[in-house]
Amino acid sequence: MPAISRRHPTWSRGPSVILAALVLNGCAGAPSQTETVSEDESPADLYVDLAAEYVQRGQLETALGRAKQAVAADRDSARAHYILAIVYQRLGKTADAQREFAEAVERDPSNPDYRNAWGAVLCAEGKHEAGLAKIKAALADPLYQGPEVALMNAADCSRRAGRTGDFERYLQRALERNPKYPPAALELARLAYQRGDYQRARAFMTRYSRVGETTPEALLLAARIERQLGNLKLARLLERSLRQRYPDSPEVIQL
Repeated sequence: MPAISRRHPTWSRGPSVILAALVLNGCAGAPSQTETVSEDESPADLYVDLAAEYVQRGQLETALGRAKQAVAADRDSARAHYILAIVYQRLGKTADAQREFAEAVERDPSNPDYRNAWGAVLCAEGKHEAGLAKIKAALADPLYQGPEVALMNAADCSRRAGRTGDFERYLQRALERNPKYPPAALELARLAYQRGDYQRARAFMTRYSRVGETTPEALLLAARIERQLGNLKLARLLERSLRQRYPDSPEVIQL
């Protein structure tokens, strides 16, 4: 079962920019509710892990119940407030999510993941300056594992604020910190395509194809790039793959 890291949860996949994935880290056997918690653990930890499992399954109401149990079991647990914030965010209860992120940061101010996730929520709510401040605080931690996640969040926040230059710079920094980071490569490919720089777009798509998932979005962009470069045979092959793999996707309609 994906669990919430006791220290620094890492990025799993995709630019859902990038919040729920921040909680989910690693795989372990799903604990039963009859398991006991060791003496050096918080009594909230079992409920936190169960809540994370239900988040991954998309059972958000059940996850909410477990997350609330975690907070009730140990109100000083930063992890408990963090998972509750994640669930609230997924449910669209942004005010509650922001409150719980603040509680998590207050209890564990040295954890950059909490600040990063909090910043992403603030940015999504249009509070760009406040959100970027939280994300930059996370990036200032020299021990932060996976800074490309925070850089991707900063890029998204800059895009929402209409700062195209900062958007691109943060994407480039994310790819510099992790050359195998698919979300940044895909976004840079899209940006180059929109500018008509199709060779550069192809270069980023090539990087993405080596490490990223074959999604409808990626197949459509790759097909469009190849069409612009005159490689019609390859473009048709990509389009056929899109139709066959994802016949009901919105991207098929855009072909």
